[in-house]
Amino acid sequence: MKGLVGRVILAAVIILFLINFTSAKVYKLSAFDVEINLKISDQPATVFDFPPVGRIKAATHKSPLDINLTLDAIHQERLNSIIENINSKDELISLLKEKGNIVVQLFVIRLIVIAILGGIVGASLINFDRQSILIGTITGIIIVLILSSMTYYTYDLSKFNDPNFEGMLEAAPWMIGMIQKGLDSIDQLGEEMQLIASNMAELFSKVDTLRPLSRVTGDLKVLHITDIHNNPVALPFVEQIVDSFAVDLIIDTGDITDYGTPLEGELLRRIDDLNVPYIFIAGNHDSPDIVESMREFENVIVLQADVINIKGLVVAGVEDPAAKSNQIKPLQEEDMEEYKQGLEELIARLKVSPDIVITHNFKLGKGLLGEIPLLLHGHDHVFKIYDIKGTTIIDAGTTGASGIRGLQSEQGIPYSVALLHYNKEEEVNLEKWSLDVVDIIKFYDRHSGFILERKLINDKEMDKEEGD
Repeated sequence: MKGLVGRVILAAVIILFLINFTSAKVYKLSAFDVEINLKISDQPATVFDFPPVGRIKAATHKSPLDINLTLDAIHQERLNSIIENINSKDELISLLKEKGNIVVQLFVIRLIVIAILGGIVGASLINFDRQSILIGTITGIIIVLILSSMTYYTYDLSKFNDPNFEGMLEAAPWMIGMIQKGLDSIDQLGEEMQLIASNMAELFSKVDTLRPLSRVTGDLKVLHITDIHNNPVALPFVEQIVDSFAVDLIIDTGDITDYGTPLEGELLRRIDDLNVPYIFIAGNHDSPDIVESMREFENVIVLQADVINIKGLVVAGVEDPAAKSNQIKPLQEEDMEEYKQGLEELIARLKVSPDIVITHNFKLGKGLLGEIPLLLHGHDHVFKIYDIKGTTIIDAGTTGASGIRGLQSEQGIPYSVALLHYNKEEEVNLEKWSLDVVDIIKFYDRHSGFILERKLINDKEMDKEEGD
């Protein structure tokens, strides 16, 4: 009898040891590679790990196991294919549930195999015979059945209504709210924004017939966007604006992400669908990882304290000092001053003033006012267009409505872009681009609609502000 008890105890010990250290396995869940791992724990929980962003944890069950789910990879081509063939959000959820059930079944079968092998090894430490094999097999099956049943019958998914956040996700508890309430908003908002954008060109043509403006339609159209902050609606909206208005060039003044992580970089793949040159400078929420991700796109030009000539426009710009780090931190004044002076020296070395200077933060370009014709920036999340010392300043606001949180904002944060119309003019026997008109496009939400406004840049009526 003592031998039987000893074999069972040894079998159980080896089984739990193997479950704790060898249960990890990566499975393909549609377009995602997800690792499932179990750990023996006296405070059992389900943990969703999103490296390197952080993790979400909730005490969901009573069995003495931590269930760790790690997002190992996202296959973008497979994800795009799934999205193209899915007609609704419910169909997508059903697909993921179906695949998830198969993965769980495969994982339980793997656990049973591990437990049986561990049980046989443990029971055979006393004596290797048929009885040890039988005891090990039965012990392994019983332990897996007990753990699986305890987990299944005590599991409470509602615990994720109040989860714990670790890592950078501590700053973004709104993610759960987005999952619970935002999917419908994204679907409906995306559809309505595309419908509105597709009609904008026709609306502006009607405006043109009502206003005796000369050269209201530019020969060269530049779209200024900024501060997308990972909003999944923003890039499809930009794509529709590009198509509707025949945009020739996009200038993005930064903060395309929230945390600057490589995972966020994977979410930017839609930029590949924009068949126009895309100039990008990094903002304080971006990072070296995001800069490298943006460089991978053939149509993207990343400016880092540099000057380029594109489509006859000379564009100079500098990234935000905070973008040199992977950590989100307050901007240091010494870094700001260093980058500000660097930009001013860059402009001073040019024989001719650039047509456009771009920065994320207005402070970086402030010293150039009166020396350049146009400064584009973002950061403040408020659309502004005004004149100081003969320099036109445009802040496109936030093309992503301050990020995913904008989908749930009660204040109605607008999605905003600026469309710049350039025309050619003769200057000392040379052709030079002249910025004549800026179209201001603001879309609030599906309840408030949109605002279209046209500004004449060389017009006396344009708003002016005195610099401080």
